[in-house]
Amino acid sequence: MTDSSQETRIKEYAKLLNDKIEDGDLLDFVTLEVKDRVLVYLNDEVLDTKLERIVARIVSGVFTESLESKDGELEHNISSVSDNGQTISYSDKVKSYLVSTDDSELFSGFSKLLAPYRRVNVAS
Repeated sequence: MTDSSQETRIKEYAKLLNDKIEDGDLLDFVTLEVKDRVLVYLNDEVLDTKLERIVARIVSGVFTESLESKDGELEHNISSVSDNGQTISYSDKVKSYLVSTDDSELFSGFSKLLAPYRRVNVAS
């Protein structure tokens, strides 16, 4: 099993949980970021397959927390528009959310599920 197949499964689980999540670079980024943060939290280098659905729930939660508007739809705010070059830039709420959120908030509700898999950091 390669890491890419594991990440693909996590993304598929996340899309099942939140049908508003679309494939693309943003989903790839969020999946890798959350997976890396979980691995750091667990003091581990390989994610156990039992944790894939938990990571997917965290990924889905990132999208929900950072993009959902009051009516339940995902917001796609435009941050800049240029007329002659016909360029539209969208705001990056998801990445901003990940940067500004600490692990305790990101893993809110999941810490107890992850705790049994956390390795003790032993100095040699």
